[in-house]
Amino acid sequence: MSKSYKLKLVLGGSPASGKNTVLDTYEDNGSPIGVSFKSVECHVNEDDNYRFIVWDLKDRKRFRFLFPVFCRGACAGLLCFDLSNRESFSDLNRWITLFKEDVNEIPIILIGIKANLANREVSEEAINNLIAKEDLIYFEHTSILSVEENLEEIFKKLIKTLQPEHNLSQFRLTYNKEDEQLTRLKSFFDRCPICKKRIHNNVGLKNMYKNTSDPNALRLKESLIRLVNNIEEIRFDYSNKISLGIPCCDCYKKIFD
Repeated sequence: MSKSYKLKLVLGGSPASGKNTVLDTYEDNGSPIGVSFKSVECHVNEDDNYRFIVWDLKDRKRFRFLFPVFCRGACAGLLCFDLSNRESFSDLNRWITLFKEDVNEIPIILIGIKANLANREVSEEAINNLIAKEDLIYFEHTSILSVEENLEEIFKKLIKTLQPEHNLSQFRLTYNKEDEQLTRLKSFFDRCPICKKRIHNNVGLKNMYKNTSDPNALRLKESLIRLVNNIEEIRFDYSNKISLGIPCCDCYKKIFD
């Protein structure tokens, strides 16, 4: 008989951990409650289904008092750090304490990001010592693999940890990454920064996003996603000195004609 599970995960890590590259949770730093959500479904052996609701905790001081509440009911924790950033590794102790104090005996999967870079600052010895001390499960998230391949390995490891007897002979993972990314970009760039009119059909943005053959389009797409991810810091640094957006057709013509 097929089984279906709906489980809660908490995702933690400092702003420098690079955790948005793991699940593409888009670092919704403008969230008024300090958390964003993502659904990941794992289809196992054709019949069984695991639906994980990931609570991505936004590491801002004004939100931290809410973290113990957000952690309640989680079946496991995902904790990220950047292998090329020693500070993000040092910050793990705070997150481990949070997970262990506010959720009883949940497994914690430690995810080291940028594992294939030459400028590594966190040694294998330091990682192994932390794993042994805190009884963690370790996974290296490397850009050699695709996002989907990394996610599959992470969630396979997670399911085997939660249910060691489950044979994962077949495994398929689904999530709507690109649709959500495009929706977020369209929402952010839905008004002209000059005349403030709503842009109802931003064809240029959609065409750029869907273009997978032009290196310049790919670089622009990555830059726009990174801009949206870090918009809170940009707004804080520049206040009202600049406006961000894509000009509408009329304003574009006035400027560049």
